[in-house]
Amino acid sequence: MHLTRRERRLAAALGVGVILWSLHIMVVKPTGARIRTLERIVPEKQHEWRELQARIDEYVRLREGSERLRAKMAAQDPEFQLLPFLEALLENHGLTRHVSNMVLNTVQLQPHYSETIVEVKLENASLKQLLDFVMAVEGSDALAYVGSLHIHTAPDNAASLHSTVQIHRPQLSPNALAANVGPTR
Repeated sequence: MHLTRRERRLAAALGVGVILWSLHIMVVKPTGARIRTLERIVPEKQHEWRELQARIDEYVRLREGSERLRAKMAAQDPEFQLLPFLEALLENHGLTRHVSNMVLNTVQLQPHYSETIVEVKLENASLKQLLDFVMAVEGSDALAYVGSLHIHTAPDNAASLHSTVQIHRPQLSPNALAANVGPTR
């Protein structure tokens, strides 16, 4: 078969066209689709990365706080008793005569970690006395904090308050202190 010059050129142009079309279908089009996908996914992944970094920072903060708390719990005086401490604070703030009930309870939260909770019910106390007492608990060197505080006015005197204060004291068991085990979550 003998082709004329024009037919050869036409065949060559057709061959180049088929090669270019194949190259477009097999390389350019998938590459363009992948680029569009990456342009959409990269900002999403950057956002996820920022969220992950924020969670890592929060985890590190919580872990450091947990280590500080554990060190404070380990440094506590083993002879410290929450109930006598609170009785002294109540007396110092003139609240002894307002105490209607004090209940001591110990809750074992984990094998090596427990909390002593004292619930103090006060009747006919002033707001200043109550706030001074709460601030004294929170500001003391003892590792104790106010877990909850419920206040309502006395029915017979609007200037007086009835309140229930729960004071918590976290502590490690003696075995945990010896084994250097802390609370886990």
